[in-house]
Amino acid sequence: MHDLEAIKHELFRLRSVTDIQNLMGRYTVNHTPKNIGSHVELFAMHRADVSVEIGDRGVYVGAEAVRRLFQDEFAMALEGNLLIHYLATPMIEVSGDGLTAKGVWRSPGIEAVAPPDGGLPVALWSFGAYACDFVFDDGRWQIWHLHWFRTTKCSFSDGWVNDLSMARSEAIAHPDVQATSYHNPYTPSSVQDSIPPCPEPFETWTHVDWAIEEQRLRR
Repeated sequence: MHDLEAIKHELFRLRSVTDIQNLMGRYTVNHTPKNIGSHVELFAMHRADVSVEIGDRGVYVGAEAVRRLFQDEFAMALEGNLLIHYLATPMIEVSGDGLTAKGVWRSPGIEAVAPPDGGLPVALWSFGAYACDFVFDDGRWQIWHLHWFRTTKCSFSDGWVNDLSMARSEAIAHPDVQATSYHNPYTPSSVQDSIPPCPEPFETWTHVDWAIEEQRLRR
């Protein structure tokens, strides 16, 4: 690669880190009952293997499945419901070829969920991490695979040691929902893994399983 082309390529990779951080920022800002259905605009919906995995609900694969998840299954009343999932500790690695990227964010969150039969909303803690693959298509970065690792989800009043009622959820049975790849929520008897790991430098994307591999320490 010519020196000037190499410099331009590295500048693109550096700028991409900010672009990807802003992309995930748009995702989390719009992660509200009112706007959650618009998430699909941030995904590489033209790719057959676009996917979303939320806790232990299973892996939603394909545009139809991703759209159904955000626009139908996650639909909720606007009044009284609250979803705030902050982004912390950004770890972003853009591939050497500049075509893809990997990112991990720890994510502390708070929620308020109104019971379907009425009554006051229930205050919840919701902590976990995002691990995502990104692809540069049509002149912009898009979310390719998104995995939300749920560490704790519990009532604010009882906390994650005493309230284990939401540690597990029922997987969705559907042809385009594959088996959950990893789910290890906190319980008093659980052992925490260093998952998802900080992305390692890579030249070209190879597989989605990097997000469920233990963190390796560099020496």
